[in-house]
Amino acid sequence: MNPHHVETDTPRPLEVLGISEMEERAYRTLLGHRMATAEDIAHLLSLPLVQMQSLLDSIEIKGLATHSPERPPRYIAAPPELAVEALVSQRQAVLERARLTIPDLKEQVSPAGTHDREQIVEVITSPSALGQVLLQLRQTIQHEAFGFQCAPLLYPGLINKQEMRPGVRIRSISDAGYLALPGSLDALRLDMERGEEARTFATLPIKMFVADRRIGIIPLNTGDQGGPTLLVRSCALLDALCALFELIWDQATPMVITRSGKLEVGKPTPRLSEAAEQLIPLLAAGLNDKAIAYQADISATTLNRRIAELMKSSGTRTRFQLGWRAALDTYPHGWVYAHGKDEPLPTR
Repeated sequence: MNPHHVETDTPRPLEVLGISEMEERAYRTLLGHRMATAEDIAHLLSLPLVQMQSLLDSIEIKGLATHSPERPPRYIAAPPELAVEALVSQRQAVLERARLTIPDLKEQVSPAGTHDREQIVEVITSPSALGQVLLQLRQTIQHEAFGFQCAPLLYPGLINKQEMRPGVRIRSISDAGYLALPGSLDALRLDMERGEEARTFATLPIKMFVADRRIGIIPLNTGDQGGPTLLVRSCALLDALCALFELIWDQATPMVITRSGKLEVGKPTPRLSEAAEQLIPLLAAGLNDKAIAYQADISATTLNRRIAELMKSSGTRTRFQLGWRAALDTYPHGWVYAHGKDEPLPTR
């Protein structure tokens, strides 16, 4: 799945820790030598000794180096796994303190003593404002992102798996119109190679993108890239949109990448259908869990898990509903009762 692409200058990795380019050069040079004086490093970097001494003092303050007590002192680079990790921890602590100011900042919007809640639904009409919102979403996703992809694609480059923190789960459902767009299959294949889970469904009701189940983005005019966009924050409406996604996700067809690198439409998870064939007749026979587990040669824990998966896949909450659903799927036209008999016969 793709969030809105906003070009930004990528900083050096150590720059975000407050290490200047010259400090990094000095540190890297010092790493290449077991011990070195300021004069040695100044010679290697072709810098005046005074400037080199200032750089060494600076990186020493930041924990990147230490020096011996002899004169002239010899400088030793701190191990990167210790020095850089310490700076990262310090920066995280600073960011966490910044996060703690959010309630105070929100008080500036809603003065103390009022009960006004944050606007849960907002219509964004400015393209620049929308671009900023999408950029912020991309940078703050913590756990998961998912959505519906329909033609035309309004927000190319919305999500880049490579930019996400490790462990973020990304799922997309694409309809037939989206898959027919030029280049869409190649883009989808690349996203899946980066870890995105993709499925396809014939038609989708809306275009939608949800981040961490806390913010949803819905284009109101699906055919116009410059049209208004609905932003939905945590509320019952967003919960309903998440439930809609999960409902269609369970019914959608998985897409897979073959060993040859081709993108193909897969088949629903076979284990569920096999579990249905194995367990539902045993349940219908009235066997208890112990007997079913014995007949199926599985543990009681596995039995409970598979039954829970069957209920989830069929949208049911109880075993009675699961049995009823299985019966309807087997005999979709219902039953008629044979004259003079108690048992139902399937209709044709």
